[in-house]
Amino acid sequence: MGYQIPPVTTKKFEQCLKWRRNDAFWAVDSIRHKAFQKLLNSSSLIVEIGGNTGFDTSRFVSLYNCSIISFEPLPEMSKGLMEKFRTNPKVEIQPYGLGNHARTVEIERAGNQNEGTSIFRKLSSKNSTKIQSIQLLDCVQTIENIRKTKTSNGIIDMISMNCEGCEFEVLSALVLNNLAQYIRIIQFGSHMEFFRESSCIYCQIQQALEKTHKVVYQYTMLWEAWAIQTNFSSNT
Repeated sequence: MGYQIPPVTTKKFEQCLKWRRNDAFWAVDSIRHKAFQKLLNSSSLIVEIGGNTGFDTSRFVSLYNCSIISFEPLPEMSKGLMEKFRTNPKVEIQPYGLGNHARTVEIERAGNQNEGTSIFRKLSSKNSTKIQSIQLLDCVQTIENIRKTKTSNGIIDMISMNCEGCEFEVLSALVLNNLAQYIRIIQFGSHMEFFRESSCIYCQIQQALEKTHKVVYQYTMLWEAWAIQTNFSSNT
């Protein structure tokens, strides 16, 4: 992956490495939408990485009537999202993915609704009709631009990631560039299957987030959300 976030304490890091995926999440999966009713409102801005069919986007709009910038790199999916939310001026669809550097990549669509599509999944065949090229933007530059142009105080209310592995690139980049402190809520689904070293990266991210955020809810190695610590102030 190219990112090394030093663990804060070796003992906590070793304990984290023993964690396993907590599938109890699926019985309460709406928590990823409803956990923020005291934290988000109609003036909030959510950056969504991995728009897919717009299910999460719709739930956020319904619950909070907030502004959303949703990144979805698959052309047919982003076009569908643009059509779905064309009458809502508070929803902006960006037909790109985010990564630790800008690039064009070939991916193979997976899943009935492309929900399993990942830039990290090996292509089954170079001749597959499901292969297409997508564009990734540099996540640090993109988040900095959103802070400067879409917020009044440099603070993004929430980033929500469901992007089949890109969360490891994005979170690592945000932490290493000291940008996590400008995001009030960080929510992500973890897709551990794409990297041999995913547990190490996950546990490094855990300890890095503890410096600025506290857990809102956590189903380890599956879905979780963190909110900025009330006694932590960023210098905008």
